[in-house]
Amino acid sequence: MPNVDLLVVPNGIGMYAGLAGPFVLAALEGNSWLGYLDNQLRGQIVTLPDEIDSLQEAWECVRSEALPRPHSLDLLKEAAKTWT
Repeated sequence: MPNVDLLVVPNGIGMYAGLAGPFVLAALEGNSWLGYLDNQLRGQIVTLPDEIDSLQEAWECVRSEALPRPHSLDLLKEAAKTWT
């Protein structure tokens, strides 16, 4: 899907922003954003500009630690071979 990015952060990176928990950022029509946080008890929709800014900063930190898109894809393909 052209609107989805899957990026792999290697195991050896250590501590980084993505370990604080899963989240989703979605760009909406009209140049607005929506965030979604998930944990074992509930999900939370995030719309406050300061919170969206925090999630965008966290995403940029994750992206900076992740492998480039082609390398991430290659690693995912290799992992998928072991699942079948």
